[in-house]
Amino acid sequence: MRTHRITALLLALVMAGSTLLSCGGTTETDITSEPSAGADTEPAGTEEETYPDNLLDALDFHGTEFGIYVPANGGQEVFYWGGAELSGDVVSDAAIQRNLAVEERLNVKLSHRLDADVDHNSISKKIGVYLQSGDASVDFFLGQQYGMVPMITEGGFVNANELEHLDFSQPWWSTGYMDEISIGTDTRYFLAGDYILSTLFYTDALLFNKVIYENTFGPADDLYQTVLEGAWTMDKLAELTEAAYVDLNNNGMTDQDDRLGYVTYLNGASVDPFMYLSDMDYSRHEADGTISLHMTDELAVTLTEKVVGFFHQPGSLYKIENIHKELFKEGKALFVGMQTLGAAGTFFRDMTDDYGFLPYPKLDESQKNYRCLVTDIVLLGAVSGASQNLDIAGAVLEALGSETYRSVTPAWYETALKVKYSRDDISAQIIDIIHDAMTTDFIYACNASLSKIGVVMRTLVGNNSTDYISAVAGLETAVSTQLAEIVEAYEKAN
Repeated sequence: MRTHRITALLLALVMAGSTLLSCGGTTETDITSEPSAGADTEPAGTEEETYPDNLLDALDFHGTEFGIYVPANGGQEVFYWGGAELSGDVVSDAAIQRNLAVEERLNVKLSHRLDADVDHNSISKKIGVYLQSGDASVDFFLGQQYGMVPMITEGGFVNANELEHLDFSQPWWSTGYMDEISIGTDTRYFLAGDYILSTLFYTDALLFNKVIYENTFGPADDLYQTVLEGAWTMDKLAELTEAAYVDLNNNGMTDQDDRLGYVTYLNGASVDPFMYLSDMDYSRHEADGTISLHMTDELAVTLTEKVVGFFHQPGSLYKIENIHKELFKEGKALFVGMQTLGAAGTFFRDMTDDYGFLPYPKLDESQKNYRCLVTDIVLLGAVSGASQNLDIAGAVLEALGSETYRSVTPAWYETALKVKYSRDDISAQIIDIIHDAMTTDFIYACNASLSKIGVVMRTLVGNNSTDYISAVAGLETAVSTQLAEIVEAYEKAN
């Protein structure tokens, strides 16, 4: 079971007190949302805010410039660059102060290379220009997982395990996630953790309308209790979706003029989380560093039947334009899919009906844990092979991680999660569960290079087909070859 625990600080903050707001997170266009009137903005005061790292106090890098490449077309740059000056915004100011603290502590100069013209499709080309030309102005790249992970075979990044000063046992590193997207037995080319806060934003979750639930079924806490008892399953989601549905226009079809049970639209973000919600590991890291496919488990067949059936049942609507969020916001659906934790807060901040977060369901109650997919546009970090500062890179990244853990992460929780609605202890536990359920699979992370087998559920849902075995059989031979080629290319390049 590959679950990836968020740092102890994040969980402690989520669980602290009885006030946590259901409009958690942000969109790509507005990450630093301000708290509404009455929101609790007092410091968390946890011991993690003084949690030390193991860097020596005597480190001095004599004013060396350390270049950081930052995608800046979605507002995420606020977590890394912060801004040109202090603005009064808690998150951006915390990022600026973190950078200044690291610069002073290590006697370095952080130089942020902001790129507003880059996305998940172009990131590999953008980074490739630096690597192929030997441009040493960037020491550390941040980029979208979809385009970054396939670059593992090109040999342009540095194995972070070989860098001095990095301590991956510390709570500001997401080691499980890093291991899953790696090849080999002792390599980490892509970094994830507190400094790279994007991982938190792009964890998939479901939202539910509390008003519809309470008017149809009873107290919203009953649904939360179902989650806490481990009984939140695909069958339960399907049952509530159909029971909440009302054919308001009496045309015998589920459409946007009805009161819907579940609404989304058919694309990667709407279907992919369902493919990875069970205990099935579609790929496995073997002891010799290779990666093997395990696609034809009976569990996947059962999962496909339930997922395809759910998308095509009464009350479930997905064959629409990108208006699913508007429909949910207007109180026309019980559940909405395709919502990362980060995307929910700003868009629904002024929603009239109260709503809550839910993890993606289990396949069935025999499953031990929930699993929530981290989408493939999440940012990862990688050290440039063209860097002339490899002797200081580990210390800089360790200091940035530990200082983010102590200051920027708490600031984000205080302003981006605590935005609108009062939450009780049960709600806090639900957020805890979602964070603790963060997951991915190598075939998803490297999907672009593997004949899209990592998103095969999209085709099955789109075709209303439950013939999972045939769909996979048509790809598995080619993908096995591609996996072997990836490992071979990786070994040659590294």
